[in-house]
Amino acid sequence: MCLRKKLIVAFYCLLSFRAGLASLLGDDLPTAYTNSLGMKLVPIQAGVFRMGTDSRVSPQLKGPCHLPEGDWDERPAHKVAIQFQFDMGVSEVTEEQYRAFDPGYKNGGTFTPYVTGVSWNDAVAFCQWLSRKESKNYRLPTEAEWEYACRAGTATPFSSGDELPLAEVANPWGLKNMHTGPMEWCLDWYGPYLFSDQTDPTGPTEGIFKVIRGGGLQQVSPQDIYDPFWNLGLTPYYSRSANRSALPPDYHGQEPVGFRIVAAPEIMGTGPTLEAPFVRQCVKQRSPNVEWGPDPAIPYFSKRHILPVPPVNSSNEAIRAAGLHPGFLGHNHSPALEVCPNGDVLAIYYSAARYSESCQGRSDFGEISPDVALIATRLRYGSEEWEMPSLLYDIPDIADQAPLLWNNDGVLNLFWGGPGPVPYSPSGVPFKWVSSRDNGSSWDSIKFPILQGPVGAFNPQPINSAFRGFDGTIYLPTDGVGGTSVLWASHDDGRTWSDTGGRTGGRHSTCAPLKDGAILCLGGKDTDIDGYMPQSVSYDGGRTWKVSRTSFPAVGGNQRPTLIRLKSGRLFFASDYQHKKGNQPKGVTERGSYVAVSEDEGKTWQVRKLPHTLPHESEPLPDKAATLGYAVARQGSNGVIHLITSMNEPCMHFEINEAWVLQKEQASAILSHSSDKIIREQENYPDGRIRARWSGLIASDGRYLLHDQETWFYPNGQRQWEVTYRKGRKVGWETYWSSEGRKSWAWLHHPDATALWVQWWPNGQKKVESTWRDGRCEGTASQWDAFGKILTQKQFVGGKLLK
Repeated sequence: MCLRKKLIVAFYCLLSFRAGLASLLGDDLPTAYTNSLGMKLVPIQAGVFRMGTDSRVSPQLKGPCHLPEGDWDERPAHKVAIQFQFDMGVSEVTEEQYRAFDPGYKNGGTFTPYVTGVSWNDAVAFCQWLSRKESKNYRLPTEAEWEYACRAGTATPFSSGDELPLAEVANPWGLKNMHTGPMEWCLDWYGPYLFSDQTDPTGPTEGIFKVIRGGGLQQVSPQDIYDPFWNLGLTPYYSRSANRSALPPDYHGQEPVGFRIVAAPEIMGTGPTLEAPFVRQCVKQRSPNVEWGPDPAIPYFSKRHILPVPPVNSSNEAIRAAGLHPGFLGHNHSPALEVCPNGDVLAIYYSAARYSESCQGRSDFGEISPDVALIATRLRYGSEEWEMPSLLYDIPDIADQAPLLWNNDGVLNLFWGGPGPVPYSPSGVPFKWVSSRDNGSSWDSIKFPILQGPVGAFNPQPINSAFRGFDGTIYLPTDGVGGTSVLWASHDDGRTWSDTGGRTGGRHSTCAPLKDGAILCLGGKDTDIDGYMPQSVSYDGGRTWKVSRTSFPAVGGNQRPTLIRLKSGRLFFASDYQHKKGNQPKGVTERGSYVAVSEDEGKTWQVRKLPHTLPHESEPLPDKAATLGYAVARQGSNGVIHLITSMNEPCMHFEINEAWVLQKEQASAILSHSSDKIIREQENYPDGRIRARWSGLIASDGRYLLHDQETWFYPNGQRQWEVTYRKGRKVGWETYWSSEGRKSWAWLHHPDATALWVQWWPNGQKKVESTWRDGRCEGTASQWDAFGKILTQKQFVGGKLLK
C-alpha cells in the first residue's frame, strides 16, 4: 500500500474513533438537529469500517445450523471508507410524517408509529418531496452508510455487543432501532460483495432488488417456529449489523419494510455491472433446426445426468470446496422444466439444506430456510451435456421454492413460491413470477399476483403444470392445505388472479385440460383411495371436483407425478409404482417408475416401465426401488419428450418419444451418430456485428447435434465464450471471458469423460481448480485467495468429500 493511501486510511480511522469517543463522552459535535417534519437527525462522521462477516456466528442467535459463518452474501468481509459526513435520521420515518407526503397512506400496524409496507419507489419519492420542501437534499442511505452507522464503531454482531439491544435504545452514535424496528430500504441495488476494499460504494449499476437492512424478510429457524420473538420480527440472527435482505423496488406487501432518511449530497452510482449467470449467457435466438428429431415412427430412448455431485446430496463444505456458487445447498428438489422456443431445454431446481444439516434433523427447516434459492441449468439445443448449474434467483432472506416453467406461445414464464412471514400461511401470496421473451436470456421484473374475490387456505407451492383452458383462461395449480391442491385462474393474461374455489382430491396434483373443456388432475401426496392414486376432474373451471380412484399406485412424500398433453393429442403421465414407504395396493407387484400414454382422455392407459431410474438419494427402500422423486415432463417441437427427476443421486434426464412408450418390447438401443453434412450458422447483433458462429450436423437418428467450434463475441468484438463440440459432446478447451477480456473460467474436456474446471479472480489470480468425471467431482479440489495464497485442498472420490 502506498504512503498516501495509508495516510488516508489512518485519517478515516481517526475520524471514526473520534466520532465514537465523542458519543461516549456525550459530545454532540457537530450537534443533532430537527427538520420541518420533526425528524431528528444526527451527524455521522467520516470513517473506515469492516463491512460484512468474517467470523463464525454464535448458535445462540438462532440462525440456520447449516450457516455457521453467516449468509454467503455477507462475504467477503472488506474494508470500506466513508469519505464524507452525512446526517441520518435518529429513527425511521413515522406514519404521521409520511402522511404529510401521502395523506392516503393506511396504517401498516406492525411497527406503529413507524411507516411500513411502502415500496422503495415510495421511499425515494418521499425523499424527493422533502428535498423540494426544505431546499435540502434528502435521500436513502447507501447500504455501506447504513451498516457503518448501525455498527457505530463496533465489530460485534450488534452495536450493543453479542446480544440484541432493546427497542428504542440508541446505539453509541445516537441511532435507534437499527436492529429492532422495521426493516429499512437502502439506496443500492443488491449484488454480491467485491473481493477488494471499497470507498463510498453504491452497489451495482442495475439489478433486480433494492437492498433492505435492519432485519430479515422471512425470519425462520426451528427454535423460532414457536418463539414469540419470531412473530415480532426480532429473530436475532437476521437482525445482525451484517445481515442483508432485498426486494423489488416496486414491491408493496405485508412485509414490515419502512425507511429512514439521510441528509447528504446526491450520490452517483459508480458501482460494478452485475454479470448475468452463464445459464443466461450466449443464448441463441434463432434455431431453424428445432423441428429435427428422431423419426416419430421409430422408438427413441436416451438418458443422462442433469445435476452434478456436488451439489446433489452434498454438504456445504463439499459444495464450496468443489468451486460451486456459495448459494448452492445440498437438497435440490421440486424442479421446473421447459423447452425454449430455440430448442434449448431449461431446468430449474430449488436448492435447500439437506435434512442431515438441518437443525435437529428437521426437514421442514431445510426447505423453508430463508437461504433457499433457485438454481438453473441449460441443455443447449444440439448438445449432449447439461451445463454446470448457475444461481438464478435468490431473494435474500426469503425461501425461493417450487419453481414452475411454462412456455406460453413463445414466452417463458417462471413461477415460484415460498413461505411468507409465517410458514405456509394463507396470508401471503400463492406465487410470484417473471417472464422471458428471449429464451431465458433475460427476465422482466418480478410480478406478484393481484388477487380478486375470496381466497381460501393454500400452500404457496406451485406444482408442475400451467396451461390455458379452451376459453383462454390461464390455470396454475399450487398446493392447498392437507391432501388438496388449488387452481388459480387468470381471465386477463395474468393481470389479476382468483382462487377457483374448489380443491382437488390430492396434494401435488398435476393437471391438464381435456378436449371436452374439463380439467384432469392426477396425484396426491400421502392421499389415496384403497391404496390407489386419486384423480380429480372439474367441469366448471375448478369450482367443484369429482374425485375417483385411478389404476395407479398412490405416492407419498418426495414424490410428485407429471401429466402433460402431447402434440399428438395423447395424454402423457409418469410416476412411481410404489409409495415412498414401499406400500402398494393389491394387484400391483412391479417396482420402480413408469411412463404411460392415454388415447381416451385418461380413461385407460398404456403403461411402460422406465429403465435406468435410481433409488431415493438418502432414504432408499430395502429393495432399492427407483423413484422419479418430484418429476416434471415437457415435449419439444421435434416430438421428444423430456422427463427429469429429483431426489436421486444424481438427478436424471430421460428423452423418449411416443413410439418408445407404445412399443411392447424392452428399451431400444440408442442409434449411433453419423453424418457428413455440416450446417454452419451465425447470429448477429442488430448493428450487423457478429454475435456468434457455430456448426452442427444431423445424426443418423435424425437429431441435430452441435459439431466443431462455437464462438460468441461481446458487442465490442472481444470473445465471450468459445467451445468445441464433437457430435454434441464438448472436447478440448472451453473458455469464458469477462467483458474486460479476462478469463473468468475454463474447462478442459478430456476424451475419457474427465474434465478440469478452472476459475479465476477478477485480478487474474487462479481461484478454484477441480476435476470432474461423469458429473462427479474427483481427486483434489484447490482454492486460492485473490493474492495467490492457497486456502484449501480437499479430496473427492465419486463426488463425495473425504474427511
